[in-house]
Amino acid sequence: MKIRGTRDGVVLSLDASDSAASLNDALAFNKSLLGGPIVLEINDALPWSVLQAASKAVEQEGGEIRDVRPPSVQPRPKGETVIIARTVRSGGRVESNGSVIILGDVNAGAEIVAEDDVIVVGTLRGLAHAGASGNQNAVIWAQQILAPQLRIGAALAQAGDDGKPRHQGPEVAHLVEGAIVLRPWDR
Repeated sequence: MKIRGTRDGVVLSLDASDSAASLNDALAFNKSLLGGPIVLEINDALPWSVLQAASKAVEQEGGEIRDVRPPSVQPRPKGETVIIARTVRSGGRVESNGSVIILGDVNAGAEIVAEDDVIVVGTLRGLAHAGASGNQNAVIWAQQILAPQLRIGAALAQAGDDGKPRHQGPEVAHLVEGAIVLRPWDR
């Protein structure tokens, strides 16, 4: 048995050499890891008793088995984070197969495209597209979001003037039921 942490929880990889007893022995030292979302990677030769023991151990620790998949299915490898230590000016474009961190502002007319998160330690006035490859868990974070358009995965949100006073301080945009929601960072 192998245990590894991921961005979304813990993955337990079980194979035919595992037994219910060896699983329980291995998990005795790692029970605290089972309290959240769990993915089980199993192969066809895994004894049913091992799968039952894993399910029972997760249930006892208050966790939840979110997925059961064959071991050949691996999560998409993460790309490298691109860090830009300046303001991105109008007409500039930054792309990454990972996350993008801008240590400055993103001016109107600039574009930031990332397969993971977009983080702006400044004001975001340009277009930001997080989760460009379909990552629904990606977020856009900035000290202040004044962008005319945000994209996360396939979802699109355009700025509107609803007359309500805006929150002052860091903001985060994320997906909730397929729609982009903008909220203060501290909530």
